[in-house]
Amino acid sequence: MESQFTHVHDTPPPGAAADWTISQNWDAFTADEHAMWDRLFARQSDMLPGRAAEAFLRGIDVLRLEKPGIPDYRELNARLMAATGWQVVAVPGLVPDDVFFDHLANRRFPAGNFIRTPEQLDYLQEPDVFHDVFGHVPMLADPVFADYMVAYGEGGCAA
Repeated sequence: MESQFTHVHDTPPPGAAADWTISQNWDAFTADEHAMWDRLFARQSDMLPGRAAEAFLRGIDVLRLEKPGIPDYRELNARLMAATGWQVVAVPGLVPDDVFFDHLANRRFPAGNFIRTPEQLDYLQEPDVFHDVFGHVPMLADPVFADYMVAYGEGGCAA
């Protein structure tokens, strides 16, 4: 059965800042949610050899994403900041384009602060923390790509 809950908002929901950021509140993630991250990580990691760019694989190592459970942004951001000056910020779900591009232009990657359910293992409509952090953030540990993403954000803001 598919949930009717959605992570798409027209305005920042209660508790979100004007830039749509929220506290990651890492301690609130349940054991089942951490286990879902681990399941997804193992499944996707098995598919990387021969498919993923070296920069992506290095990013996983630099950021220590193989550590069990949903990454705690306090730890993740310390490593990411040291590598390229970027940080991950928690958001409640999809954010408007202007907000997204502004975050990128300022070396902040917005990541949904929820993880899919077992029923959504293979597909969910909105990007969750696994999609955002595993799928995008490793490349932000690469200095050339990190600078490109700033320019991409600036271009999005200008458009």
